[in-house]
Amino acid sequence: MSVNHPAAGVTYVRGLFSCVWRQTVNSNSMTLRSELPGDEDAIDFVVCRAFGSMNEAHLVRMLRETYSEFDPRFSVVACDGDQVVGHALFTPARIRLMDETVDGLALGPIGVLPERQRQGIGGRMIRFGHGLGERLGFAAAFLAGHPSYYPQHGYRACFGFSKITIDAEKLPAPEQKLSVWPVTRDDLPWLRECQAREWADVDLAWMWGEALSDWVLPGTNTVIWRTDDGRRAGFTLRRLDKSYDYLLADDPTLARDLIATIKPEKLAHHPRGWLARNVLDPAWGTAEAKVSGAAMACELQPGALDAYVAAVESGERLPGCVNWPLPFAAC
Repeated sequence: MSVNHPAAGVTYVRGLFSCVWRQTVNSNSMTLRSELPGDEDAIDFVVCRAFGSMNEAHLVRMLRETYSEFDPRFSVVACDGDQVVGHALFTPARIRLMDETVDGLALGPIGVLPERQRQGIGGRMIRFGHGLGERLGFAAAFLAGHPSYYPQHGYRACFGFSKITIDAEKLPAPEQKLSVWPVTRDDLPWLRECQAREWADVDLAWMWGEALSDWVLPGTNTVIWRTDDGRRAGFTLRRLDKSYDYLLADDPTLARDLIATIKPEKLAHHPRGWLARNVLDPAWGTAEAKVSGAAMACELQPGALDAYVAAVESGERLPGCVNWPLPFAAC
């Protein structure tokens, strides 16, 4: 069935297997719509041509094929006649904001064929995705992108990046011997609990999904570390370039043993996170969070970001950070 929406020129088409938004831009032959089955190769082509590599195209495919929260309605294509000339991906995300969990949209990647750039197509796709998110009750959209482009479309720098820096030479020797185990479905409830604890007081943290594919993905090394008697000591995400990103745990002593075992130079954790407040020792580690001009968000519901931005600007809260899910780490 088709349902007309009060927004001019927008129709919501519901089929048996898909839900698609379409909008006709009357100023030319451009049509904006949600991704449909069969668009995959055309999207690959546009994204590869736009970025000059396949990395971002692989990211789109990974999110589509493996990430449990992917929603094709928010995979926006711009068509000139039958040709796909632009693509913008908005990924639904459950995010922490002012001690609550709300619905957000992560924008990126977004690309337009080189010969069709500077014609306003990117802006139209952004407005289309924003409109859909607004109508469906999403609080805000966020991204890491070019600081001079996205403010034109309502984005403002209001979060950033965080890290724990570790002096590996000052780490004490681990008390427990730990070994690597694969992540299994039985680990998922524990992982979700650890993640909720880690990011409970961090704004704009991305709460990962419930599927095993949200925690295990080719291109990343995600494992559970266990003691000799089988207790979980922690979870680590390690890129194939050998750098560590995250460590989730629930026991401070075992978490310190794990850090002493793997000896990371840094971890992408926040000063308000569980790890920094319960595990970090100033004798060997420091935590920091900084606002970045490239880390931006845009309200989709009026006032959704006002309290957070005011708290950051006043110094009441530290700037938030985004712990991007596995497909972003793999590409």
